[in-house]
Amino acid sequence: MNIKYVILDFGKVIAYPTTGNWDMTPKFLELIDIDKLNIKKFKMIRKKHEHILSEKITTLEEEYDMFTRFYDNILSECNYPNYSKELAKRIAYDRTYNFDKYRLYNNIKEELINLKKKYVLILLSDNWPCVIPYMKHYGIYDLFDKIYVSSIYGVEKKDKVFFDYPMQDFNIKNKEAIFVDDNESLLDIAKEKGLIVRLMDRENKVLNSKHKIINNLTKI
Repeated sequence: MNIKYVILDFGKVIAYPTTGNWDMTPKFLELIDIDKLNIKKFKMIRKKHEHILSEKITTLEEEYDMFTRFYDNILSECNYPNYSKELAKRIAYDRTYNFDKYRLYNNIKEELINLKKKYVLILLSDNWPCVIPYMKHYGIYDLFDKIYVSSIYGVEKKDKVFFDYPMQDFNIKNKEAIFVDDNESLLDIAKEKGLIVRLMDRENKVLNSKHKIINNLTKI
């Protein structure tokens, strides 16, 4: 196989949520008393409003507004004690503009540098504009030949068409690219598109899969 490209997901491949939960950021846990929050209800209401996170968002300002509406809807409907919209704004601002919500995996920069020596490196992420300054801050942005962020394009990987952007831009032929993600259903879509796929299991929790499993990028 003449593999020329490596296409990477961001979450659980390059970085992970600092708290273990994408929505409950450090600032969220600082401002919200979890003992006073009905977690079961939070998850249920979150699902009701998760469509907000799929809106087309191209700027940090739009992202801040999106997260404000997202947290405002959930926390108000959860009947969180003494809730005010200002609380949602503070959480949303922090999630948009601060960098402590994600943590890079150990040695990730070295892994990316080594991949860059052999392949055209592409990021394809279901994410928002904030991921760009985050990557620039930690010095990994320029290691990618191109970065595709779902909210900017108005589609997600599950929509299938999102994969077409890098494939058309780089004229990627069948089996010329490896796609790495931690979601098996998205790997199925990528395989349909003619990509070679790898299931990332950073925590070594997957016992078996129909896809080849790796636990770091050196295994590609």
